[in-house]
Amino acid sequence: MPPRFLAPAALPTTQAEAAEAPATALLNYETLLRGHSRIIICGAPGSGRTTALALTLWRIAEPDATGGKPYQRFPLWIDLAAPGEAPDAKATPVQVLAEWATRFMPQAILKWLVRQLHTQPSLILIDNWNALPLAERREIARRIEQAATALPDSRWIIAAGTTGYGPLVEAGFTPVQIQPALDQEAPLTLHAGWSSTLGIAEPELSEEALAIMRWAVVAGDTLPELTLRINLQLRCQQTPYRPAEVLEILLRHFYLPVPGGAEEAPENAAQVQDLAVTVLAQLARTLRLEERAVTQSQLQEMLDRIVPSNDKQNKTPGMVRKLIQNTALLDRSGKSLHFVHPVWEDFLTAKALAAETAETHLEPLLLLEHLYDLRWRYLLDCYTGISDAEPLIKTLLRDGLAKTARSEASAGGMEAKLAEEALVLAARWTIRSPEDIPWRNFVTKALAQALMQPAHSLEYRLKLAEALALVAGEEAYPIYQQVLRQPALPVRIAALRGIGWTGGARDLKLLAAALKDPHPEVQENTLRAISDLGIPEAQRFLLDLLPQSNERTMLFIAEILAEQPECWDGLREAAEADDLLIRRAAAHGLSAIRQPWARDLLQRMLRDDPQWLVRSAAEAALSEQTSLAVVEAPPQPDQTQWLMSWAAKQGLGLGVGGAALALLLHALQAGDNASRILAARTLSQIGRPEHLAALQALRDEPDPAVRQAIQHAQEQIEIRYRGIPEASSPDGEPSKTSAS
Repeated sequence: MPPRFLAPAALPTTQAEAAEAPATALLNYETLLRGHSRIIICGAPGSGRTTALALTLWRIAEPDATGGKPYQRFPLWIDLAAPGEAPDAKATPVQVLAEWATRFMPQAILKWLVRQLHTQPSLILIDNWNALPLAERREIARRIEQAATALPDSRWIIAAGTTGYGPLVEAGFTPVQIQPALDQEAPLTLHAGWSSTLGIAEPELSEEALAIMRWAVVAGDTLPELTLRINLQLRCQQTPYRPAEVLEILLRHFYLPVPGGAEEAPENAAQVQDLAVTVLAQLARTLRLEERAVTQSQLQEMLDRIVPSNDKQNKTPGMVRKLIQNTALLDRSGKSLHFVHPVWEDFLTAKALAAETAETHLEPLLLLEHLYDLRWRYLLDCYTGISDAEPLIKTLLRDGLAKTARSEASAGGMEAKLAEEALVLAARWTIRSPEDIPWRNFVTKALAQALMQPAHSLEYRLKLAEALALVAGEEAYPIYQQVLRQPALPVRIAALRGIGWTGGARDLKLLAAALKDPHPEVQENTLRAISDLGIPEAQRFLLDLLPQSNERTMLFIAEILAEQPECWDGLREAAEADDLLIRRAAAHGLSAIRQPWARDLLQRMLRDDPQWLVRSAAEAALSEQTSLAVVEAPPQPDQTQWLMSWAAKQGLGLGVGGAALALLLHALQAGDNASRILAARTLSQIGRPEHLAALQALRDEPDPAVRQAIQHAQEQIEIRYRGIPEASSPDGEPSKTSAS
């Protein structure tokens, strides 16, 4: 399931396009090898960053017929998490690059790597930028830029986290946000792929298992979590709801199996597993929180401390040691130990912290300190699934409701963003917690209260409505019915969607009536609510409605049908309909289905359909599936078309380098609304911490489009430089204008 990427869109060339031009573009993974040659893949742990690097490696593995080589570019893989000595001060930039590669591939010959890099086009894949200490990132980015300059025919893709990559942007890299391909089809695709990989002749997923898998996608499972669910289902025919249960079963059954199996296991099998888990949890805690290496001998000391072997008659310590020695959870290839995947390191660290909390009966202050830290997000996900998360939830509800109330008048700003994040997090962790937690009702009431507050955007209100459905289940249904009586249009829209998430066949009549509302937003969200019912009656309703609708509604219904594999046969039938408008809508819907049969059908429609309108729609759909859009280079002020035009109108010279940047800041401060929007859009891609003050001065601009652009630019700069120490000036002192 190749991911897609959200990349910064090309800046508009004229001021007239300022307000309408999109800020981002959604790209297919194939585009990573086209367009700009320096790219950062940004994403949270477990989002598929390393997999995306591997996919690009596979893409260039096709033989180069003209050059007679087994690949199109010479590939070089670098793992920045791999330990190694500091590079030789006299080494060239390319030698430094090759030395980094030998840390991951110690058998590679340094001089041979350097020669290959200098003599042929290359693809440099760098993993684990997020593993670098924050204080070292500027220096590493500088060395990467030097190597990229020395290798002009090279392409670079770096896998990073969600923050702290600003120095790479300064080095000419464009960040793209990974969008894992998790949809309602994902469980079926993963099930087919893993059953083939494991050699398990497994029949199709049962309806119950598929329903749970799809619920997990909606509830926010990451790609590794969904993959683990599939593996557990294939190997054990178990499909628990909560991610923590999936990880616990896999941990004990496959990574720490006690010899003898379930029937012949010794009486102390559970104790042995518990002790092994305790050892691994302490190891994970040391690696994750103390950020120090642990060798095999240090692990042995940890074992001796936790499982002493004083009594020779006691076989338990030896069994524990054997489990630890044989587990596939640990990578022992280097001098120090590592977990094979960050999912397991975070899960076991969470188990260690949960045990400490249970023993001390104290609030988890360390977790409260990192409540909003993205680098701790998955660890906190795990903790809330296995421990009492009430102190965390209470803090989130207090932050969410209090800050929402204070920021309601302004309806924007960082305080409101934090309030929104707090409530969404509270809902996420409630969903992942055991069913009988005592504070579930508190979260339900908080979500219902926030749902009816007037200041929220429709996008956020829909997030609240969906979170309420996942937290409260069927108990949310009467809340949506009550909210539906509210006069505010966005509130009623959220209530309609909620009825779709929690209702049934009896609600089709109510939703059908809502389709008569004159507002397009109500009509579109009502159609989605009908789809969200997820029942055959709703799917049949949409298919029957397709030929009765106007052109705009037909296209929207086709998009919805494309999202549900159960409706794909209906789209196939629509592609053969007598009405050309229905066939055109079918082509529009098929563009979203990235399956060979859909592409074949679109090609046949393009070739054989007698109506130009249908052929045109099929051509557009095929073009969308093979989009020519690429990752753009970061904008350079002295080459930015709109700034050139603005400077000419003002009678100003553009200049180059710093002079052009100064003119950009002048356009931000002194230009009209369109110029300020474009200046903010430009700074959102290349701005540095020293530009935040100029943006902050415009936060209270009366034009909402300007305010939105300013806020977006501030957020992007803060994300890029979060945690990065101040840059040093030429005299070695920290720059007063750099990031803090």
